[in-house]
Amino acid sequence: IVQLLQAAGCLDEAAKTAAGVLLEADLRGYGTHGLLRLPTMIRRMQSGMINPQASPHIVEESEATALIDADRALGPVGVTSAARLAIRKAKQAGSAAVGVINCDHICMAGYYVEQIARAGCVGILAGVTQPLVHPVGGIERILGTNPFAVAIPTGRDIPVLVDFATSAIAFGTVLKSNANRAPLPEGVAVGPDGRPTTDAKQAAQGALAPFGEHKGYGLGLILGLLAGPLLGAKVGKTLGQAVKEGHYDKGELVIAIDPAAFGDPALFRTTVEAHIAEIKAVKKAPGVEEIRVPGERSFAERERRMRAGVPIEDAVWEQIGELAQEFEISLPQP
Repeated sequence: IVQLLQAAGCLDEAAKTAAGVLLEADLRGYGTHGLLRLPTMIRRMQSGMINPQASPHIVEESEATALIDADRALGPVGVTSAARLAIRKAKQAGSAAVGVINCDHICMAGYYVEQIARAGCVGILAGVTQPLVHPVGGIERILGTNPFAVAIPTGRDIPVLVDFATSAIAFGTVLKSNANRAPLPEGVAVGPDGRPTTDAKQAAQGALAPFGEHKGYGLGLILGLLAGPLLGAKVGKTLGQAVKEGHYDKGELVIAIDPAAFGDPALFRTTVEAHIAEIKAVKKAPGVEEIRVPGERSFAERERRMRAGVPIEDAVWEQIGELAQEFEISLPQP
């Protein structure tokens, strides 16, 4: 991944940052946000939509806030800079909110809040994407898949980690299903005619449904407003038009909260761990072996794949092979 990004013009540090996020997504079983995304990244660099040598910089700042203009950077580059700044400011002010604008798709939202949690703070991310989701009662795409992610430090070496799109499925699932010629689940998308569809090509031309009907619709709307207009970035049709014109003028809001601002951080982690133990100890439903808390499955999968290897879909590998041939880079042998 690093070699391909460098060949497309990326600075070394930016290539390593983006590669790290893509790899972590694949390690945790989120193939919709891993290597699958690399061809789009590179094509957007070639078109000028992404600046491979971007230099994110602060344009507004106070003790507990900042706004970063990412200079059309790769998404992981822009949001990693925001997370690092949020951590530094939270350690000084108790909490911090950092907005980042003018960067591309951020891939796995949970990656960034996890970094905040590993620094001892609570991490929260509100994101927005181009319109892909219809509102409840509508059939036209107008909302983004707007991701929401939260990570809370615990007494263990892994945080509690929530990371999900506010659509019924991630758009990456549509891309993956289309590449594999596999059907989508029922009830998650409509075609361009507004009728429910399981055909990925039809869904890509139509709209995804919000998860949980009015709940996902409401949450997606709020996240889009926080990551868009609050930061002076676009949302809805204006964002969609910007993408068509080759500029992903969107935002992400990253928040870090230092538990030390409210008391003993060690006691906080102990209390979090005690509540997790309570949850895992409740009476289990028939056939259930273990009650897990958010993040446990992905961390366990990461550990397993570090030993067994990372499975890559044939269709994705073929695309990477085409890029490697284009840039005259040797593919690793699986």
